[in-house]
Parts: sequence; structure tokens; C-alpha cells
Amino acid sequence: MTRPVTMSDLARALGVSRSAVSFALNNENQVSEETRRRVVEKAAELGYRPNAGARALASQTTGLYGLVTDIVTTPFAGDLIAGAQETFWRHGKSLIIAGTNTPDHPDRRSVEMMLEHRVGGVLFATTWNRTIKVPSVLSGVPMALVHCSDIDGHYPSVLPDEVAGGYEAGSLLADSGRKRIAMINLPEGLTAAEGRRVGFERALKDAGLAVDPALIVTGGADATDGYRAAKHLLQQPLIPDGIFCANDRLAMGAYDAIREAGLRIPEDIGVVGFDNQELISSFLRPALTTISLPFREMGRIGAELLMQMERGEEGPRETVVVNCPTVIRESI
Repeated sequence: MTRPVTMSDLARALGVSRSAVSFALNNENQVSEETRRRVVEKAAELGYRPNAGARALASQTTGLYGLVTDIVTTPFAGDLIAGAQETFWRHGKSLIIAGTNTPDHPDRRSVEMMLEHRVGGVLFATTWNRTIKVPSVLSGVPMALVHCSDIDGHYPSVLPDEVAGGYEAGSLLADSGRKRIAMINLPEGLTAAEGRRVGFERALKDAGLAVDPALIVTGGADATDGYRAAKHLLQQPLIPDGIFCANDRLAMGAYDAIREAGLRIPEDIGVVGFDNQELISSFLRPALTTISLPFREMGRIGAELLMQMERGEEGPRETVVVNCPTVIRESI
């Protein structure tokens, strides 16, 4: 097996000291730009790779961060991980992931193995936006919460702006000329359900439209729930001409009920979803206008918060709220 190229090898090949090579590779000012250029080019030529273990011993940091989440089993995993990982990589850091099906009670062994790598901090993320009790196995570790809040208020959170997202959904339907607008909401008690409903109702009032309690239905979270809720709405004497579904799976079920009733989207009923779950929203026909959950941006901000904490810098103590982008398609 070929021996890894070392700093000493680079120094011999260039006829400079090992210290000069170290200064050049660490972008320090003790060497000239010409020396830095020669070192970097020779390192690329010979295939030099930094020794992470030696660097950790020297700096007393490993350059590693952890992610504990149940999102790895959902369609949102890629965006969350990409946002965090790209940010860490840009600063020469790496991410260790401990997936779990039960984030409130993660597998202790997998988390402890992650902590044994002396991570500089942990991102803790959940599928549902809700308030949680941080697991005791993570107590004392620098941490930022993504898509959830700490019930004890010890850790900062990065959250989507649910209220503004609900407002945008209601406004899109009102601005498209809909007058009798319904909402199929998530189960009661969820932070997302409350925020999206508050924003939706505010948008209707600002548009001069009535908020009819009979048109706000709690539909659960899946396509079957959306189908049943939409079917109920379409059996009323005055049916809605617009429906805001609090997630894209509910919208998928609503599409079936609307078509079954012999109605057309968007000609008869406009539909707006929430989440931008790509495998649903892009492939429904017509394609679904929806409000996107900003997991990539939340992952990025969470990673920045952790690095700030490790550097001892002052950061947000409570909550960072992230805008939910609108994705306009054909359903309104």
C-alpha cells in the first residue's frame, strides 16, 4: 500500500522547511504568496491530504459536528443534510449523522458513539415542528434545534415561519379571485397547524373575505385524511372555490375528492399545499402550488450557530425564524 504523502515529503520536494509548508497549507502570513502557491500546487500534484487526527491534537478540536434526527426517513432529509453539510465543508468541518425513529428518545448507544468523536456541537432536528424535551444523553453538549423548540429554553432554535407561510397560502387563493376559501388543517396541537391556520385566517381578513369556521376542517396528515376532509367540504350547500391544504399529502387526497365530484382544478377550485414535498407537488396534475419548508436554509443556519458557539461568539439565544418560499405551479 502506498504511504500517504506528508508535510515533510512536500518540504523535501520543494527545498523548504516543514514549517513553511505548514504555514502555507494553513493559509498563515509567515510565508510569501509565491511560496504558498508552490506548496499548494505541489500538494495537489503529489496527492497530499491533511492528517485529521494530528490536526485535532494540535488544535484540541476535531472539526466534527453531529446531527441527531428522525428526518433521515423522510423526503426532507436531503435538504436538511445538504444545508448543514455544505456549510460545515465550506469551513473545513465534517458532519456525523445519528438517525433515529424516535428523536425524543434516540438510541443512546449511537448518540454516545457520536459524542465519543468529540463533536464540537450537535444539530437536533425533527420531522414535525413542535416543542420537545431535549434527551438527557445530549445535556451539556453545545446544540441548536432545527424544526423544534426546547421546552426548557436552554438551546436556540431554527424554525420555519409557519404564520407567514399560512398567510401567503391564503393570499395566493384570494388574489386568484377565490371568494369562499376553505382550509384542511393538520391535527390540533401541532405548532405547524396553529401557525398555518393563524396566518391563513389573517390573509382572508386582510383580503376582505369571511373566515367561515365551517370551512376549516382538521384533516389529519395523510392523503386519505385530505380526501375525507375535501369530500366533507364538497358536500356542503355552498362548496368552496379554493382550498388551502396544510401539507402536500392532504392536497393529494383533496385532488381525488375534487375530481370524483366532477370538478376541475384550478377552473372550479384552486388548491394550495404546504411543504413542497417534491414527489407529490411536482407530479400532481395540475402541478401543485405550495409553500416550501426551508430545510436546506434551516440546516445552514443551524450549522452556522454551532460554529459560532464553538468559537465562543454571541449568537441568538432563542429563535431564528426562516421564511418559507412560495412555489407557484398550476393549481391556482
